[in-house]
Amino acid sequence: MSQRVLLLRLEAPLQSWGYRSRFTTRDTGLEPTKSGVIGLLCCALGRDRKDSIDDLRSLVMCVRVDRQGDLLSDYQTAGAGTFRGSEKYFAPTSDGGRRNQAILLEKHYLQDASFLVALQGDGDLLSRLAEALQDPVWPLSLGRRSCPPAVPVFVGLRHGAADDVLRTEPRHHRCDRDLLRLIRELPVGEFTGEARRDTPLAWPDRQTRIYTDRYVQEELIEGPAT
Repeated sequence: MSQRVLLLRLEAPLQSWGYRSRFTTRDTGLEPTKSGVIGLLCCALGRDRKDSIDDLRSLVMCVRVDRQGDLLSDYQTAGAGTFRGSEKYFAPTSDGGRRNQAILLEKHYLQDASFLVALQGDGDLLSRLAEALQDPVWPLSLGRRSCPPAVPVFVGLRHGAADDVLRTEPRHHRCDRDLLRLIRELPVGEFTGEARRDTPLAWPDRQTRIYTDRYVQEELIEGPAT
């Protein structure tokens, strides 16, 4: 029986895939993280944070970078001063309190990037995801809520291995170069690639995040014809 693959197009004026974000500095990876893509799928399905994500975590994810885009840094403040006539503008804290001092933030984004993501796994699950992505329960975003997709996320269902599908799927009309980066997730138990701690085990609440490693290999491939 041939393997099935779900293809997603992740493209927007801004997207941000936090990998090592801590405190007031919010970084972005150069391509979508597995945790970010699983979060997008949870929004499509309408899954709550307390619901199991074991089935989504089992999907093999490969990414083709059709357009890398540019890095953008944004300096932001929150809290302090006045806002819309209020006497004091505050920033909410994680424990439900109020912070009166200003919070200084540096957020990083990918600007004008476009990725083709291939998810390989159980055929029934991929079919349900395909339906949900075309009629999502909650709005979809690319890494952050402020980054909605600019084009439909669902591309289609294909047969074959995820990396092979990305090698043959027609290229984006505005690819960066003749050679495209392909980030391939390695099978469980293979440790020859780069470790990335972006596979979620659980999101029990808004403050707690539990992740584990996966291993990936990056290569350059010939871009398929349009």
